[in-house]
Amino acid sequence: MKRRVLGLTAIRSEYFLQRSILRSIVNHPDLELELVVAGAHLSPLHDETARTIEQDGLPVVERIDSLLYSDRDAARLKGAALQLQVLSHVIDRQRPDWLLAVGDREEPLALSLCGAYMNIPVAHYGAGDRVVGNADDTIRHAISRIGHLLLTTNEDARLRLIRAGEQDWRVHNVGHAGLDRLRLTPALTPSTVADLLGIPKIRPPYAVVIQHPLSSEIGHAGADMEETLAATVEGVAQIFVSYPNSDAGSHRIVEVIERYRTHPHVHVFRNIPDTAFVNLLRGAAVLLGNSSLGLLEAPFLRLPVINVGHRQCERVHAENVRFVGGDRKEILAAIRRLLQEHKTQRDARTCSNPFGDGHSGERVARLLATTPIDGRLLNKDLTF
Repeated sequence: MKRRVLGLTAIRSEYFLQRSILRSIVNHPDLELELVVAGAHLSPLHDETARTIEQDGLPVVERIDSLLYSDRDAARLKGAALQLQVLSHVIDRQRPDWLLAVGDREEPLALSLCGAYMNIPVAHYGAGDRVVGNADDTIRHAISRIGHLLLTTNEDARLRLIRAGEQDWRVHNVGHAGLDRLRLTPALTPSTVADLLGIPKIRPPYAVVIQHPLSSEIGHAGADMEETLAATVEGVAQIFVSYPNSDAGSHRIVEVIERYRTHPHVHVFRNIPDTAFVNLLRGAAVLLGNSSLGLLEAPFLRLPVINVGHRQCERVHAENVRFVGGDRKEILAAIRRLLQEHKTQRDARTCSNPFGDGHSGERVARLLATTPIDGRLLNKDLTF
């Protein structure tokens, strides 16, 4: 009898992180996927990315319209309350064998709470990472404390969880599933990518900009985005800017981005189609902003990254990442240094990659299929 795995996705970046895992579950002979879609996926502001999930053919058992149109810090809590209310009914109805909680947001926290109270094992993917200065860090560790099977993206995270008292047999380094996406995406010519994006031409060297608000610095989100874009348009001839996530402060970032939409060097997108996006990254001279993409996935592409501000600080990273403050002069200086190194071939092409080989989805599916579901798994204990 197949084990049924109930997963949850609520935002573009997190979906692309776990998509290879979801596909591996679908393809595994001993597993069956049941997917809940919520949050930003159902929002026109974020390009209704639920359509991408439908196009991928994944089995959706429920949709939860939980994203509040608000830029206040309380909005995510209210959305989480909606998610928990509906999830408890869905999980009670479905009674799956596993709950798959991915990452560090309120959605996997709500999912893991359902597992704790309904005695259903929770597999937490992305456990153990360290990100100082954002609410995501504490939420991630709370999910891991509830979780029964802890799946990390790197060895540093695995060891951190064990030092924190997790039983070592529960913790597995499976690598970063975002690399599966990069490995599997077919290569396209620049002209094909330009056609998919609806622009005349791609002109190297170009920059990709993705910047999100920081929960501890919401009031500065718009001003920080202004500094990043002002520096980037001065330093790079062509710029591709993607909308931020749905966290509090994102509206202020969007307002700044929209002011740059008419700039002749800037192309703005609510959501970039995945195949075009991966190929855009492959050819970029630099990724700017503060997305986890720069730390976790860019090393696989040997893509240079300028991480702006405090988001992602103290996180495990490779040599392709440079951390700078939020001042436009500092950002511009970093861009110019990086582009000069690009010309002289002294760039990120030899950086290490701490996050695996692009086969994480298969490892996760195998663990979900073979890990014994018994009292040892469900009756969680700590080693201290």
